[in-house]
Amino acid sequence: MTAPASPGVFSRPYRARTLAVSSTFVLVAFAGLALSTVMPIAVQDLDGLGLYSLAFGGFLTTGIVGTVLAGGWSDRRGPAPALCAGLAFFSGGALVSGFAESIVPFLLGRYVQGLGGGAVTVALYVVVGRAYPSALRPRMFSLITACWIVPSMVGPPIAGAVAQRLSWHWVFHGIAVLGLLSLALLAGPLGRLRPAGDEDGEKPGGLRAMPALAVALGAGLLQYAGSQSGLHRLVAVAAGLVLLVVWLRPLLPARTLRAGRGIPSLVLLRGVSAGVYFTVETYIPLMLVNERQWSPGAAGMSLTGAALTWFAASWLQGHPRLPWPRERVVLAGALIHAAGAAVTLSGALRAMPAVTVAVGLLVAGFGMGLLLPGVGVLTLEHSPVDEQGRNSASLQLSDSLSSVLLVGLCGALFNAAHVSAGQDAAAFAAVFGTALAVAAAAVPIARRIAVPHTEEKKNHATV
Repeated sequence: MTAPASPGVFSRPYRARTLAVSSTFVLVAFAGLALSTVMPIAVQDLDGLGLYSLAFGGFLTTGIVGTVLAGGWSDRRGPAPALCAGLAFFSGGALVSGFAESIVPFLLGRYVQGLGGGAVTVALYVVVGRAYPSALRPRMFSLITACWIVPSMVGPPIAGAVAQRLSWHWVFHGIAVLGLLSLALLAGPLGRLRPAGDEDGEKPGGLRAMPALAVALGAGLLQYAGSQSGLHRLVAVAAGLVLLVVWLRPLLPARTLRAGRGIPSLVLLRGVSAGVYFTVETYIPLMLVNERQWSPGAAGMSLTGAALTWFAASWLQGHPRLPWPRERVVLAGALIHAAGAAVTLSGALRAMPAVTVAVGLLVAGFGMGLLLPGVGVLTLEHSPVDEQGRNSASLQLSDSLSSVLLVGLCGALFNAAHVSAGQDAAAFAAVFGTALAVAAAAVPIARRIAVPHTEEKKNHATV
């Protein structure tokens, strides 16, 4: 007998869930690109340019808490409750920031929004792990990347136009409305996913709330120190480092900080690479607007181009007849990502045209399109089913924490070298140079992501 053709992600068994996951990622993509486009205008309007890094890093800091709690919650109750709660916080935070008339409530809204954003991302990863067989997961990650295409094309110009003709406040209000619409559409298609452990009555471990709060507080203190001057920032640095050293290790797989082979290196690679890309993406719009006098819409189009190259690479890695081992594709992505960071650094020089910075982001986006989906596929493939939420949370935690720390470090460097708008070439060179150094360090980590044979055999036996 001839075996039936393998169903696709839009075949009848998966169609409703695929549409639900896709629509949520479209919202996440549109929100990220639109808010990045108007952030320079918002912080300047609120007289908070010195706290620019906190507008992004604070989002990631509270996202650490949402990430860890949603990972445990998804393993215990299924991903639907964590996803719905995350969308509610995401929309509520956008409303708070949208109504803000000073920098403090604006940052508070971003922190609430980050709590929800971390939960949404982890819950969606668990949906991919629970609702799709391993053969369809690379295609789902390609589809997830495709969800950034339309938002990358329309998000920055729409956000820029709304900010110029009305106000940046209305961009945040629109994101809140879209989040509430997604919340209303998701409950049905995802509610039928069962928690791990239902078959034998066992439940996975606890939610690890205390370590998550301690790590988030430690990251927040380090970021706060990066935006301040004076001796009191040394106290914040010391306290933040103590909290991270004591509480971080229980939240990550063993040997992660030593780049142990297999899942530990996958988690570390995700964090290092995402931290570099997020930092570069954060400062490129600010550089193009303040240093090169581009309009917010034009500066935001650099993010559009990077999203397109990211999708192209992601489609390539998700091809069912990929001729190379996935580990080798991830390594190639790390090398290309580092090359993109080098081009971006060169664009900070006054002698180079401003478009060089955007070209660097295009190259880096292609590298990330090879790297990040591959890391996600390999992590789910080598995780026992009742640890998919925990390991997905570890990926996102590493992503968020690395981004917070690197954005905070680069924020401190930027503030130290900051002169005035239009005179900050050295400040941006310091930011992009630091990002390049970290991107280069990711390459040897990418060589250690292959799972040892004995561990792989154990995981398959557990599944």
